[in-house]
Amino acid sequence: MRIQVKDFMTTSVITVKGNTSVGEIRALMSREGFHALPIVKTMPNGDVTIRGIITATDLCKIMDDILTAEQILKPGRVHVIPPNTNAQSAAKNMLKHKIHHLVVMEDGKIIGMVSSQDFVTLVANYALDTKTDTVI
Repeated sequence: MRIQVKDFMTTSVITVKGNTSVGEIRALMSREGFHALPIVKTMPNGDVTIRGIITATDLCKIMDDILTAEQILKPGRVHVIPPNTNAQSAAKNMLKHKIHHLVVMEDGKIIGMVSSQDFVTLVANYALDTKTDTVI
């Protein structure tokens, strides 16, 4: 059986709007322990449009806490996958694009995120579950 991202993704995703300040984002990441937050715009029908993603690495490069997410947004950086994507395809996507986070969406809604940390946890748990140090 192939493992799908819905089997190990982080489901407690926090999003921010474009007018959220860098200072607020920094505090939110610190308080909640997240390393990436999608920047979103909610459409009238309730669907979410992802404008970008801001990471802890991005915040290290920005000293001005009054700037907004929209002002520091780098277009084209968000990669979205469906929840039934197999783990290997998701990992290859991350390697190909040299990214550490994928947003998982279904029916116009963000339902999770997958990070490189989630893959480390997946491999560690797999090795523990199978009582072996070899993961194929």
